[in-house]
Amino acid sequence: MLVVGLTGGISSGKSTVTSWFLEKGIVVLDADRIVRQLQKPGSQLLYDLAHEFGSSVIKENGELARDVLGSIIFHDESAKYKLNEMIHPLVKQKIVEGIEVAKRNGEQLVVLDVPLLFESDFESLADCTLVVYVPRDIQVKRLMKRDGIDEDYALAKINSQMSLEQKRDRADYVLTNERSMSELRTQFEEMFEMLWEKACQTSLD
Repeated sequence: MLVVGLTGGISSGKSTVTSWFLEKGIVVLDADRIVRQLQKPGSQLLYDLAHEFGSSVIKENGELARDVLGSIIFHDESAKYKLNEMIHPLVKQKIVEGIEVAKRNGEQLVVLDVPLLFESDFESLADCTLVVYVPRDIQVKRLMKRDGIDEDYALAKINSQMSLEQKRDRADYVLTNERSMSELRTQFEEMFEMLWEKACQTSLD
């Protein structure tokens, strides 16, 4: 079985690529989805977050107030580090469990969709890594349009992550999303064919 670690940056097109893997029936272990499950109302993690960051991070209906927590960690590196320290080991455990289930089910290829793949050493769980890359100027414009924000705020959001250039340089494979969606799809299909062939070969070894 081949495990592919997929990552990108904000407004890079990673979610689109993930949807294409899903279309092909590939098992995708989505770190963001796992986090949302771990943070559901009444969960231990939600209780721990309220204890660490204050009761304002929980809404009246018991759900996580993501905007409140986001504003806390966005301006405080130590708070961001603490949050990651609380969440990432739990997510990693769930992903390891998911990989084992996929292996038992005889899956050929599994994709780990992890925004902080390199930053939090999730790449150690993958056999190879794939980055969806977009040039910075295009990334800024897309984010401004998507979120209805100004350039300064868009840059602040982008700069809070590892740069896509760094991710691109560390990745085994790269999809470049700087033109049309159809061109990205063509790149994806070629990449998928190569990964599937590699996965089948891995299963035979």
